[in-house]
Amino acid sequence: MKNDPENLVSRRKWLASALMGGGLLLSYGTLVVQGLLYLLPEQVRPRTRKIFAGQLSDFKVGGVKPVYDLEGNQILLKRSDESLKAFSTVCPHLGCRVHWDEPNNQFFCPCHRGVFNADGVAVSGPPADAKQSLFEVELDVDKAGGVVYLAVKDVKKRS
Repeated sequence: MKNDPENLVSRRKWLASALMGGGLLLSYGTLVVQGLLYLLPEQVRPRTRKIFAGQLSDFKVGGVKPVYDLEGNQILLKRSDESLKAFSTVCPHLGCRVHWDEPNNQFFCPCHRGVFNADGVAVSGPPADAKQSLFEVELDVDKAGGVVYLAVKDVKKRS
């Protein structure tokens, strides 16, 4: 009974069945993944655009210069000895407008007396309690040409 040819499955038939089963599982798995990717919305990163902010020589060391993005929001560019940083003027605590307090060398939010140091880190007030910092805007400095560009959110065209 052990060597009965009718009951024995040849290696070739077993291998063919295993490969067909694996291929079916792989194809159905691919179909399920593609179907889910079709149904679920894609995470879209906001489109950005580089805008001209000025010449590097326009920004004096220790000073802050305002620049506006495509939506008219003010961005403050602060130049230190070694770097140039750009900060949003929206306070992370309640969304009020932050301004530069030059005599004290700090950013100040008048709505709740929040104070941020020259690097945008909250040092007192509700933003410091919540460990919030000013949002830093991406910038690109072309050192060869001395040109400063800001990467800001692109605005959609109205139809």
